[in-house]
Amino acid sequence: MMQKTTQNANGICIDYLNSEHGDYSGDKMSESRMPDEVTRGLSKAIRDECQKHPKERVGKAVNNVKTAYAHELEQIVRHMKLNDDPLRTNGGS
Repeated sequence: MMQKTTQNANGICIDYLNSEHGDYSGDKMSESRMPDEVTRGLSKAIRDECQKHPKERVGKAVNNVKTAYAHELEQIVRHMKLNDDPLRTNGGS
C-alpha cells in the first residue's frame, strides 16, 4: 500500500482507484505478505476518501486520512490519561 500510495501521491484519485488491482511491484516478499489490520484500514480509508473526491490529488486524500486518524488517536490518548488519573482511580484518597 505504501509503495502504491507514494508512487501515485501526485496523481489524481481516479488513477489511484483504477490502479487498485494494478501491476506486480517486483517485490515478491512484499507482495506475498498479508497486510495487517492497520494497513487494510488505512488503505480502505484512502480509497474511501478518493471515491468521495475522485478528481483530487491522492496526496490530499492521504492528508485527510492522516488528519482524521490523528484526531481519533488524540481522543484515545485523552481518554487514557483520564483513566490513569490517580484521583479518579483511587476515589481521591
